[in-house]
Amino acid sequence: MLRNLLDVDLTGQVAVITGGGRGFGLAFARCLCEHGAISILAELDDGAGREAEQCLTQEGLKAEFIQLDVSDSHRVEEVAQVVNRKYGRLDLWINNAGFARHGPSEDLSIENWQMGIGVMLSGTFYGCQSAGRIMLRQGYGNIINIASANGFLAQPGRAAYNAAKAGVIHLTATLGSEWGPRNVRVNAVAPNVFMTDLARTALYSSPAASMETYINRVPARRLGEMPELTQAILFLASPHSSYINGQTLRVDGGVVSDHYL
Repeated sequence: MLRNLLDVDLTGQVAVITGGGRGFGLAFARCLCEHGAISILAELDDGAGREAEQCLTQEGLKAEFIQLDVSDSHRVEEVAQVVNRKYGRLDLWINNAGFARHGPSEDLSIENWQMGIGVMLSGTFYGCQSAGRIMLRQGYGNIINIASANGFLAQPGRAAYNAAKAGVIHLTATLGSEWGPRNVRVNAVAPNVFMTDLARTALYSSPAASMETYINRVPARRLGEMPELTQAILFLASPHSSYINGQTLRVDGGVVSDHYL
C-alpha cells in the first residue's frame, strides 16, 4: 500500500477540512496530521465529528472537531475566524463536504437541487472566500477543492451533482488566477470512484451497476485506493506543487480521458 511517498513536513501548519468527520475528509485529515499538521475537522454531523477527533487524537495526532454546515455562509466565516484567532494562522483549507442524490432530472425536487448546489458549489465558494480573506491578509495560503470526474462528464440522473462539480472546477481556475499574484494558491482534485467502505457497500448492494461495470469503465481496470488520493492531496498541500495554481488534477484512472477518446 502506498504511504508517505513524498518528503513533506507540515509541522505546525493549520488545515481545515470540511466534511472531515468521515470518508474522504477523514482520510485527508489523517494524512495531513501524519505529516505534522493540525487538522480541524469541520463536520456537520456532531457524532461523526467527535468520533473522528477522538480517533485521531488517540493515535497521537493533532485534530479538533468544529461543527459546520457549509451551506451557511455566516457559519463558514465564523469557523474560519475562530480557527485563525485560536492558532494565529490558517495554512490550508480543503473544501470536501458533499453528498450525492441521484435520479431522473424531471423528478428532481427544487429542494434537492438547491441542497446539492448549496452544499457542493456555494459551500465551496463560501469556504474559499472565508479562508481566502484570511490568507490574503497574512500573505500566503493554500486552498484545495474536491471536484469530481463527474464535473467533466455528462451522466444521466446526476444533474445537481454534475453541475455543482463542474462549477467547482471553474471556480478553482478563477480564484487561482485571481489570488495567485497575492501568494494564495487554489487547486482541485477530481476523483473517480474510490474503494472506500461506503463505495464497497453501495457497489455490492446496488441493483443499478455492478462492481464489474464500474471497473470496466476505467482504463486502469480497477477502482482507486485511498492512499492514491491522499498522496495527491498531500502533493497539492506541499511545496512540491508550489508552481501549480488554478488547476484540477484528475485522479481518476483515466476515466475522463477515455470518455473523450
